[in-house]
Amino acid sequence: MNRFKYLLILPVAISLSAREASAAQTAPADSLSGGMLEEVVVTGSNSIVERNMLPYTVTTINRQAIEASASPQVLSVISGMVPSLFVTQKNILGFGVGSNGGSGHIKLRGVGGDRAGAVLMMVDGQPQFAGIYSHSVSDFYSKSYVDRVEVLRGPGSVLYGSNAMAGVVNVITRQPGQDTHSLSLESKYGSYNTSLTSLTATAKRGRLSALVSVNYDRTDGVADNFDFKQWEGYARMGYDISSHWNASADFTLQRFTANDPIYAKLKNPSSTDIYHQTIVRGAGSLKAINRYENVSGAAQVYYSYGNHYIDDPRHFHSLDDRLGVLLYENVHLWEGGEATAGFDFNTYSGKIPMSGGKEHSENSIQTIGRKTVTEYSPYLTYAQSFFDDQLTLNGGIRMANSDKFGTTWVPQAGVSFNHRATGLRAKASVAEGYRNPSFRELYLYKMANPDLNPEQTTNYEFTVGKNFGRWFDIELTGYIIEGRDMIDVYRMQNVNTGSFTNKGIEVSAKSHPVSSLMLYATYSYLHTSLDNLTGAPRNQYFLGADWKAFRNLSISATLKGVSGLFVDADVPTQNYATFGLKAEFAPVKWLTLVLEGENLTDARYEINRGYKMPGATVMGGFRLTL
Repeated sequence: MNRFKYLLILPVAISLSAREASAAQTAPADSLSGGMLEEVVVTGSNSIVERNMLPYTVTTINRQAIEASASPQVLSVISGMVPSLFVTQKNILGFGVGSNGGSGHIKLRGVGGDRAGAVLMMVDGQPQFAGIYSHSVSDFYSKSYVDRVEVLRGPGSVLYGSNAMAGVVNVITRQPGQDTHSLSLESKYGSYNTSLTSLTATAKRGRLSALVSVNYDRTDGVADNFDFKQWEGYARMGYDISSHWNASADFTLQRFTANDPIYAKLKNPSSTDIYHQTIVRGAGSLKAINRYENVSGAAQVYYSYGNHYIDDPRHFHSLDDRLGVLLYENVHLWEGGEATAGFDFNTYSGKIPMSGGKEHSENSIQTIGRKTVTEYSPYLTYAQSFFDDQLTLNGGIRMANSDKFGTTWVPQAGVSFNHRATGLRAKASVAEGYRNPSFRELYLYKMANPDLNPEQTTNYEFTVGKNFGRWFDIELTGYIIEGRDMIDVYRMQNVNTGSFTNKGIEVSAKSHPVSSLMLYATYSYLHTSLDNLTGAPRNQYFLGADWKAFRNLSISATLKGVSGLFVDADVPTQNYATFGLKAEFAPVKWLTLVLEGENLTDARYEINRGYKMPGATVMGGFRLTL
């Protein structure tokens, strides 16, 4: 904290609040595969803000880029497309949960992983993580109802609290246009008996709007008895009470079943055991949004729950839930000055009533009775712009309070410069991040330690960029992350003794030379002081092209490359490149035929030990739009 005292005397205080889902509903975001207009974002701000005015690095992937990708799930789409973001995978479809053989672990700039989430997942600003393990379930983010994804690369704890220690991934859902309706049915089938089916409807009439989406996905997997099945339903309704007030409600219900014959063979190659997972999760929220000339804000109440059965040798069963309240009001004080006062409350709990076929007992280290943590956190932010919004100072502070972990002060500050006449921009920031220990680290297994403190990081970064009109835009970011009080295992117990320093560079570029062609690229380099850091490649690059070949034919191509990926001491360092290609042909206005291929280079690699990723895969199908 001492290094931040000089920052707190500045009359600036903000960081960013993507909780304004109302802004998300109207922001015309650009992206890596969008146009070359001024890009606006809501992640990193509590209102629609030009991305270049923010001192923090935010990447936006719009719907065009998401649909152009042959990858079936949102997180597999953005892995690599966002600099320094990497998501572990193990099958053609299905991440599973973070137990034996689980994948879907998200790292940003080498921070995060399988023990608990340090990259916070959100949907329209609503935090997503399970109470016991404090990480999200990566399978539950379908492409069908997503408008865009915004990624804050760097700590977001001032705005979002615990689990945003490394960054934030905000999934923003689709919004219907005024007095319109649409119905879309999409179905695809391909390699490994994989099928993806979704039905999505949107409507807006007068003051009332609605979105409903239902998905069913399945695959036989890349090995016998490695099948995965998932269904998901999402619904949202909104009502414009007046020109200044809007109310909305949403609900998601998701379930998947997965079989895994591979994990048991890692210890015993002759094993015929098949591990099973059945995961059910639900979430809902109520929200009220106000918009006036100089004042805007929101109030949201949300609830989520999970019921997990994991039938491996532990016969594990867990239950968790989370109740939260998000409040903020944004005030325009004077020319160029904007302040925000916010308050978050959440209480999350979980229990493991059975493990290893045995019911919970007081002295069990494999199960836990009901445990609960309650947190309440006020925060203040301020942004001041000068010279026609070309120079902006930002800063903010959160007082994070917990009945288990006490009080943590979390500051953040930055400056951005955006010279519109020349397209030159620069920004710099310093930010604290933190993560509260999960119930697993506190209470489960022999390593459990109920006296753990939150992990903490400090992130320093500097960005320069230049826009050359539609022909070219490039941005370069350098960062240093210092971690302390990291939870390590020492003498068979979890303790706050770990530390690390991660350093890296990130490059993003895009070009829109003609109206029918969009080119985009990213590159990231990571140097870490940690030995054998999994899920964090040293080098990572992404190249993409979207081409509207004819009025009714679109072709998209992507190349993802990774080198220096550590998987396990028994696995060679992984270096690979995968090529994806997708073509869409619309013979009539209401019908689109789809053909796509993934890993057409037929690269052979693994990200989780023992789980060979599929070679070349192909899928074909159609989309009906009414």
